[in-house]
Parts: sequence; structure tokens; C-alpha cells
Amino acid sequence: MRTLAFALSVTSLLAVGCTDSGEPVDELGEETAADGEDGKGDGAAAFTFYNLLPDNRACSLNSPPDCGRGFFVSRVNRTTTQCGRGTPQAMCKVETIDWTGTAMPASVAKGYEDDLRSGKPLLVRGTVAPSPDDRGLVVEVTEIWVTSKPEWVEGVFTLVKDNGIRCITAPCPSFTERRLNSNLSANISSVDFGDSGASQDEIDRAYSSMYGGDGVVVVGYRYTDSAGGKGRTANKFFTKAPVPLH
Repeated sequence: MRTLAFALSVTSLLAVGCTDSGEPVDELGEETAADGEDGKGDGAAAFTFYNLLPDNRACSLNSPPDCGRGFFVSRVNRTTTQCGRGTPQAMCKVETIDWTGTAMPASVAKGYEDDLRSGKPLLVRGTVAPSPDDRGLVVEVTEIWVTSKPEWVEGVFTLVKDNGIRCITAPCPSFTERRLNSNLSANISSVDFGDSGASQDEIDRAYSSMYGGDGVVVVGYRYTDSAGGKGRTANKFFTKAPVPLH
């Protein structure tokens, strides 16, 4: 069921932009041709983000041979993922995760895989490639982004960072949000962490990442803030884990 929910959550992103007439328009809400397949220089580092989930299917004698092993990987915000040399699919089945690019010890990698097995989603940057024996696929991870809460939530994934704009009056579009795996971006004046379930300390660290770090990946929807500016709800959020990890 979690696998099915994962697939549905990917395709449901297409419907994000369809809102009631009274709702603000989310210019980053729909998958379009303008997203592109490669970043234009990708200076904002918004491409090659993937969701990871374990293959926790209940298996039977009639199940495929790989049932219950490995992981499912899907491109964030996109309806298809290139599965090695094969045909693009809603998600890819990978046999293993290669953590080498994160430079973390094997014990730390095992901890992340244990979290995945227990049902905690993981957001990573990396590459889906043929395994060394060319009998399956492997996801080669270069960045790990940890979540504010384990529950799966729907919404648009955007990378939010301070853009240096300062204003005398509100609203002030001082953040730039970039739709993950897309060339699209927008300037916004606020992020609402109210539904994230995070503690105040976690939210403060998120703001620190937005203002002076790698940014914060938020999952949510467009709203209009009290000053009339554009904002993004953070129904959950991800912060980048330090590399190398100790």
C-alpha cells in the first residue's frame, strides 16, 4: 500500500495547480515542458532529486523474484523517472543504494537504510544507473536530505533560499523558491512552517539554512500571506545532512 501511495503521490502533483477560483495561482504547481530535463547550468542545484521508499510488498509464490527486496526511487515533482537504459516509468526499482558519494561510514549508511525499511521516506540527490553487474539498477547518492517528520504529505517540492532582496515595506519577496527537478522558480515573501510538526528549534535551524546555508526543501502549496505576498506552506521540510557524515 505504501508503494501504491508513493506512485499516486507522484502523479497527484499534476493536479496541484488546479485550484478553486479564490485560491492563489501556483506558478510552480504543475509539471510542464518548461521544467526541462536538465538544469540550465543548475547553479541553484535543483535537479537530480529523488524520493526513496523501501520495497515492503507482501510477497507470495506468484510475486516477481525481486519482491520485498531493494527500494523504489522516483524523481521528485515529475511523473516519470529514467530507469537506467530502460523506458521511463513512474518509479524505478533499484537493488542497492551506493552511499560512496556521501563519504559516510558504512555504519551511518546502515542507519539510513534501517530508517527506510521502517517506513521513513528519504530525499536524496544522485543518479539512477545500471548496477556493476548490469543485472539491475543502483541509486548513487551524493546528498542526503533529512525530513522534519516521517509521514508522507502531498505538495510541490521546492528549494527555498534567501535571495538578498531587502525591502522597507511588506510584502518583501526575499526568498527564491525553485521547483525541484525543474528550471522554474519564483520569488516569495514567506514560508509557513505551522503544519510541519517541527519544534521551534528545528524551525530556527531551517531558517538558518534558508538564510546562510544550502536552503530548505519544503513540501507544500501556494498561499497569500497577511501582507498580501506570495508564500509556500511547509507541510513538511527537509534540510541537507552534512557531508561527510560522522
